[in-house]
Amino acid sequence: MKIAVVYDSESGNIHESFEDAKVLRIYDIEDREIFHTENIGTMAESPKDILGLIHMMEADCVLCDNITPYSIELLKEEGILLYSGLDGEADGIVYAFINGYLIFGPDD
Repeated sequence: MKIAVVYDSESGNIHESFEDAKVLRIYDIEDREIFHTENIGTMAESPKDILGLIHMMEADCVLCDNITPYSIELLKEEGILLYSGLDGEADGIVYAFINGYLIFGPDD
């Protein structure tokens, strides 16, 4: 499994806005463990650019904080699962996610 996180490389946290992402942190997951991570600069001018990078990295899902309805629709069209409204230290949130410690409502 691959997880893309909208990442703030200065703080190590999930970046507050999908559309303003300068860095994606890609997590390779095996047996509920973080096997490998890679930070990738987006150089994005639009949400479509970010989506293209997520697609190119073959991510199965995206973890982020705030995201616009337009970007949500783009992810849905590509069949990429979205988990939004997440805030805090990225590695810890990914660990909680892969181990089932995060709970999402029916609209997430």
